[in-house]
Amino acid sequence: MDREKLIKKLIHVLDHTEEHFESIIKILKELNLDYKEYEDLYEKLKELNEKVKGSL
Repeated sequence: MDREKLIKKLIHVLDHTEEHFESIIKILKELNLDYKEYEDLYEKLKELNEKVKGSL
């Protein structure tokens, strides 16, 4: 696969990973379960994703 397609695929996966974390947090909140650690991971994930996207 060429570099451009790999970059597009990576960005797509990074975006969906953030969306999935958002869903996990929302569901945990609705179930009145502890979601703090997931929020912390989500913030770290967003930060790392921005670094990756910035380096592309």
